[in-house]
Amino acid sequence: MEKFTDTTKYKEIHMTERLKNKFNDEELKIRANSDEKITVKLTNNYAFQKIFKNAKIVKGFLMALLNLKEYEIKKIEITDPFTLGENNEEKEGILDIKLVLNQNRKINIEMQNTYQDDWTERSLFYNCRMFTDGFQKGHPYGELPPCIHVGILNFNQMISPNYYHKFCLMDEKTKEIYSRKFQFHMLELKKLKYAKEKQKRKPLYQWAKLIAAQTWEELEQESKGNKYMERALEEMIKISQDEMERYLYLREEMAESDRVSQIQSAKRIGRKEGKKEGEILKLITQVQKKIARGDSLEKIADDLIEDETVIKPIYQLVQGNPNKTEDDIYQMLNLL
Repeated sequence: MEKFTDTTKYKEIHMTERLKNKFNDEELKIRANSDEKITVKLTNNYAFQKIFKNAKIVKGFLMALLNLKEYEIKKIEITDPFTLGENNEEKEGILDIKLVLNQNRKINIEMQNTYQDDWTERSLFYNCRMFTDGFQKGHPYGELPPCIHVGILNFNQMISPNYYHKFCLMDEKTKEIYSRKFQFHMLELKKLKYAKEKQKRKPLYQWAKLIAAQTWEELEQESKGNKYMERALEEMIKISQDEMERYLYLREEMAESDRVSQIQSAKRIGRKEGKKEGEILKLITQVQKKIARGDSLEKIADDLIEDETVIKPIYQLVQGNPNKTEDDIYQMLNLL
């Protein structure tokens, strides 16, 4: 077990100056060296990076995601995990791993804990950048590699209640595929509760449940019988037992908690300065009625002369909670 007496080891730890000043390192060290039981969660930045940078573990995840057999994945090359943003401020809250499969397929796995209005545009931008990265002028365009962006989201992004989505370029009317070289896969962890029985029997559902797990009992239950997930659990147990690993995990846990608190505070202030409670409740009631009529998000926003970004969170909450009252939806909105 690594101890904190090795000052050289500390210098090797990547930590931004902002986090150094913000958190009480001494308190974290005491917690890391205590008997406190820590449940390691894969939604934690450090844990996600540590586990999914393991080629054997990520192989199992990709087999489930891309419906591949073990022998079909001959090579996994994990590259620089920090590809999003040019500085640490841009990367906050985004857990990113970039890798290359056999046949030169490039895959970018990201996890985002907090809602972002521009998530769609970000995923498009980074997949485009990955698509052209390394392409040499004068070479045939056919040499451009297939690029797959995988977004694991701890919030609701799509209107559909499905937890898994796969996107590629196709004709809107005929559904004829234009190209499979540009793909987007999305897992929405908050929607796992809506999964159908058939979906629950899929390995991908097990992986999503493992990533979303909040207790050791859940982790053990979801990983049982799958050698790749069992390996992930073993690595998570190691994190919980090693003093240095515990410290790094707890530090990131505090950082994420701070980010969430800042976002929630900003939203509450924005609501107070923007619409009053009565106005929001009225808006919720209008959205409920229009959803009952089968109106789309776009039509509702247009009819109410509201920006779509204002209507979207209300729309998603009403869709996911059809039996809730406007007061219930209002309370849930305040907790986003």
